[in-house]
Amino acid sequence: MLNFAIAACVILFAVAGYIAFMNSRLIAEQKKEAYIPPPISEYTVYMTPHFSEDDKRALVPIGVMEYRDADAIMKIYLCRVLNESEDLKLEDAGRVFLQHLTAARDSERLMFYRTVEEALQGPDEKALTDRLTVASKKKARPE
Repeated sequence: MLNFAIAACVILFAVAGYIAFMNSRLIAEQKKEAYIPPPISEYTVYMTPHFSEDDKRALVPIGVMEYRDADAIMKIYLCRVLNESEDLKLEDAGRVFLQHLTAARDSERLMFYRTVEEALQGPDEKALTDRLTVASKKKARPE
């Protein structure tokens, strides 16, 4: 009788383990099917002394730098483009923005750089803006 009880427990545990395994696979498949990646966005680097209301309708800034120009104070925005366009991919726009950032930093004209945290979508934008923040805080390279 004891052997029968032990065998029943082993079979019961094996069936419970199999059900748990199948359940976890089902949940993983449902999560995969439910994941909708953010749409591939286009980006641009926008230079202006003032960001207007019209600009806000077409662009979402994710990074902003301000620097002193010979004539005035200028701002450069790294923006996600809201409408259909043929602008840059994130890494390309980030590279252009970084060139402006390092040039202003190295010539000691950079006033500030900041990330617009509430506008970030996804880990790629976060990683890029983190790199830009680090670059903005580096010491100016001697010319």
